[in-house]
Amino acid sequence: MNDLFSLEGKYAVVSGGAGGMGRGIAEGLITYGADVALADISAEGLERAARELEAATGKKVRTYAVNLTEESDVQRVVDEHVAAVGRVDILVNAQGINVKAPATEFPMDGWDKLFQVNVKSVMLCCKLFGAQMCKQGGGKIVSLSSVRGVRGTLGGNTGYCATKGAIDAMTRNLACELAPHNVCVNALGPIITITPMTEERVKREADRYEKMLVNVPMGRMGTVADLIGP
Repeated sequence: MNDLFSLEGKYAVVSGGAGGMGRGIAEGLITYGADVALADISAEGLERAARELEAATGKKVRTYAVNLTEESDVQRVVDEHVAAVGRVDILVNAQGINVKAPATEFPMDGWDKLFQVNVKSVMLCCKLFGAQMCKQGGGKIVSLSSVRGVRGTLGGNTGYCATKGAIDAMTRNLACELAPHNVCVNALGPIITITPMTEERVKREADRYEKMLVNVPMGRMGTVADLIGP
């Protein structure tokens, strides 16, 4: 049990890896020994994230520019990754966006975009990487959900909350369906976490966020480092 947290010899893919949470989790995986690849729609973001990770860890990082909402594109990444390293042991789904609007005025194009990025892309990754894991005899899948998947909130988040509730339900069913193939499926539900995407908004709306922290036992916002252990 001395190597319980060692990821030496494991191959991981982080979808949404160019974003703040994905990049931070990728660094954690590398630190514990995994060989890590990033997949994201932003080629520029991937290049920057890989460069930063390689500078911080001294390890080479693979990158795949991909539209995670297109099944054929995700399958291409699965095929390329398996051709390069032989298997995928870990998948982290860190992709996600938010569209905010009052529920009674919510734009349906925004609703559709939320479900495309936050739900469809996660399902495609779980489906296609999960199929590879079943074929090879096992693996681990971790998706980023949110406390907003189980709790209501103000601020125009009906669409976002709905997508995270979908992730929670999907995770439970995937866990049941893939367990016989030795594939473990879990989700993390962080609170508001400081990333490059949220930092300016938190500063701009400091008063509102301070009130929200009354219900957070540690009395502070989440950090990406909080997610690395889980």
